[in-house]
Amino acid sequence: MNRIQLRYAPSFDEYTVCSRLQRLLIFGPISDDDLERRCTRLTERFRVYAACSPHGMWAPGLILTHDMRSFAEQYLPVAEIARALERLIVRSLRVEPVLEGSAVRTAATWPDLLGQMQPVTRHSNPGRFLRELLVDSEERRRFLWRVFLPPRYGCDFDRYPEQGLFLRHWLSQAQIPSNGVVRCLDAACGTGEGTYELARLVHESLAGRSDWLIDGVTLEPLELFSGAHGYFPHDPARQAAFRCRVTSLLEAFPAKHLFFERGDLAVGCSDAGPGYGVIVCNGLLGGPFLHEKRQLSVVVANLAARLELGGILLADDRFHGGWKKRICRDDLRGLLAGCGLRLLPAEEGIAGVKVQA
Repeated sequence: MNRIQLRYAPSFDEYTVCSRLQRLLIFGPISDDDLERRCTRLTERFRVYAACSPHGMWAPGLILTHDMRSFAEQYLPVAEIARALERLIVRSLRVEPVLEGSAVRTAATWPDLLGQMQPVTRHSNPGRFLRELLVDSEERRRFLWRVFLPPRYGCDFDRYPEQGLFLRHWLSQAQIPSNGVVRCLDAACGTGEGTYELARLVHESLAGRSDWLIDGVTLEPLELFSGAHGYFPHDPARQAAFRCRVTSLLEAFPAKHLFFERGDLAVGCSDAGPGYGVIVCNGLLGGPFLHEKRQLSVVVANLAARLELGGILLADDRFHGGWKKRICRDDLRGLLAGCGLRLLPAEEGIAGVKVQA
């Protein structure tokens, strides 16, 4: 499957959203003989499981015990179910998905995966569930978003207020580039809450002194789509709240100043164009998705390479203490310094200004 380029200007217009969805998803029933055979096999496995289970059937809110998990794994191996669901996911998208870290790959047992899929999953029979997803593209769409955008991802605006105050002060004193445009990057932007807040902050801080452009970049295509379109088909309440908040922000500045683009921060940028004056990278460095030191060094070096001389890089997170023991702030500060950045005293997270190429 080709990793096609995805780049969206924000739009909540229904026609635009539907048109772009057509280029992202496969609509209508999916015909796949391999998945049909898997449906049959999983349904038979479930029949035996249901006939033998001493615990009854799974239901939302069920508190799982070790015995329940062990019994389910014996009759309904989660690895087999995950392989079927991953094949379905690949067949459902016109772009390459990012399956690492998704619920179908990390769930310990089928009952655990069922719990994570709520309220999308209606059937404890994995064969029946899989067959319904093959036939019903609306159910499949909600399933896809539930897999890649679980409730714990994103959801919050203004997550790093002290960082925002720091950046406001820095921008108020920053020298404006000769071309009169301050280019900003929200690296690992997720579903875009921080990208829109960065746009508001930059717009207000520059106060007409300069034009500005912001790119929000993430690797996961459904995250990207949600950020650009406030689109959360698995969570209508979140969609309504997101669009209400962002609509008020977009009233203050044209959407043409803001783009969401698919990009891999672990890959060096071959674009020889102008660098960024501001890069924000929150919720990535030293956490569940990026903590191996070699990869971490590569990503920090790539971010530093995208900064123009005199530009600022800021990073913060909300990771629990275990991750901070594994990759502490001083480790990250050392990586920034090693990439030619002069460290700044920041109350929240880390910050550095590029002083050498």
